[in-house]
Amino acid sequence: MKRRDFLKRTIGTGLATSSALWQSPFNLFFREAQAQALALPVLIVVFQRGGCDGLNMVVPYGDPFYSGLRPTIAIEPPDPTNADAALDLDGFYGLQPNLASLLPIFQAGNMAILPAVQYPTPSRSHFDSQNFIESGIRADDYDGWLNRFLAVTAQASQLRAVHFGGSLAQALRGNVPVSSFSSLGNFNLGLSDAEETVLIDHVLPIYEQAPSPPTSLRQLVQDFGQVLFGNLDVVNAIDTSTYVPANNAVYPNSTYGRQLREVAQLIKTPSAGLQIATINIGGWDTHSNQGGGEPEGRQSGRFRDFANGIAALNTDLGGLMDRVCILSMTEFGRTCKENGSLGTDHGIGCVWTLISNLINGGMYPDATGWPGLSDQDLVSGRFLQFTTDYRDIMGDVLSAHLGVGSPALDVILPQHAYTPLGLFA
Repeated sequence: MKRRDFLKRTIGTGLATSSALWQSPFNLFFREAQAQALALPVLIVVFQRGGCDGLNMVVPYGDPFYSGLRPTIAIEPPDPTNADAALDLDGFYGLQPNLASLLPIFQAGNMAILPAVQYPTPSRSHFDSQNFIESGIRADDYDGWLNRFLAVTAQASQLRAVHFGGSLAQALRGNVPVSSFSSLGNFNLGLSDAEETVLIDHVLPIYEQAPSPPTSLRQLVQDFGQVLFGNLDVVNAIDTSTYVPANNAVYPNSTYGRQLREVAQLIKTPSAGLQIATINIGGWDTHSNQGGGEPEGRQSGRFRDFANGIAALNTDLGGLMDRVCILSMTEFGRTCKENGSLGTDHGIGCVWTLISNLINGGMYPDATGWPGLSDQDLVSGRFLQFTTDYRDIMGDVLSAHLGVGSPALDVILPQHAYTPLGLFA
């Protein structure tokens, strides 16, 4: 039995209506029609895990104290004769030179940069800070902000949310089943057609009846099973090996680049109905030999991969960026002063960015709102103060991009008085 035959058999058995979250997830024609009709806004979250050094990512070269704090690793001010110098953004801030592929997006007004993001009384633990940010609340054992979004705004699409990488991102953990892929091409049962037929014939009778007794855990298991087989059907219809990116886009030859390329394929596949995708890119815990703007530097290579992947995705999607937003984040910044190992240690304020055709591009804050790098300005004489609460960025994304209103917004971002930032046009 082919998988499509399995899906047809489930329609009318009660299976297709057993989960209120998914609303007939196996009906391919219903899913495709819904995805096309809704033209759902899409959010792609790229998490720079490890604590990216924001001062060498978006360089405040106009601050008179910047270069003195980093005698070895500071990025030079903009200079057209120096390939290792910062790329000017607005006369005060500049991009790390290996982020060059993002500069045209910023200049087109389609990129917002927030150079001093964090939350009150921040933790400098990787685990704690990542957990607090992805949960949208400073609390332990809390589900993810994006899973709460899925729960309170249920739509009829199969692959509505996915994670690329290892274990599921905390942002997508919760009551709504979400799949995690290493790659789309490897997402299969590893069975022959005959073996798959035997498996489905054994599984189908289980799915033809409601869980008994109807406990929440039993329902959750059944929901995950439904999502698994529905996702297999959608993903197996996508040929990742022959995909040609549009507009001559070239993705980095890395796991991260391939994952972004596969996100583009999912966005272009109506039957998937993708709305949320999360991707990790690591290597930002630069305690030693961080480097400056030189292309062979340790951090420079990470910036190049990070930027070129996002730029390729933006180019590949083209006009689809009218309904796509790419949000990059990290758990904290680094110490303002370089350490004795020519690197930086765990800090506070960090850089987040958003890219979309509908963004109000620019710096948030501009130079007049920069917190400053003097001894008096720094927290404990070491750390950049933050000016933007990360939950306000999430609030703008949820309300202005994903269309979430109150009281759902209060459920997704509890215990926070959201202040709009005006990031979207």
